Amino acid sequence: MGLITFINAVIGISLGGLLYNIWPEHYFTWYPSIPFFYWLMAIAMTFFLDRVKRRNGDVTVTMYMLVRFCKFTIACVFLWMYAALVKENLRAFGFTMMLFYFIYLGLETYTLYLFEKKRMKRERREKEYESDKK
Repeated sequence: MGLITFINAVIGISLGGLLYNIWPEHYFTWYPSIPFFYWLMAIAMTFFLDRVKRRNGDVTVTMYMLVRFCKFTIACVFLWMYAALVKENLRAFGFTMMLFYFIYLGLETYTLYLFEKKRMKRERREKEYESDKK
């Protein structure tokens, strides 16, 4: 949770600083809602996948993709709500939302890759241990 918060803060502050200082015409007052939204989604996804792992012993790719689909759907709803309610700098908000989505998609994919690599290594050690026992 701490690592998620740190990464989210670094990305949010960096991109916010770039928008505010370099492209002030594209900065919008609701910008902080985007990093906060993705932070909440990352926390929820981590909590859910951890719960599935504790219950089933492992996280399947299908479960991961289901969570990704839910996150995408909620992001679309968030974007739609912003467009319907706030109606301020829609293009900048949409572009920033997509940018964050792709950044976090890359980070989550890399995290899943590391998780799977660790899991495969663990299974290989267990197989070697079982074969050594016999």
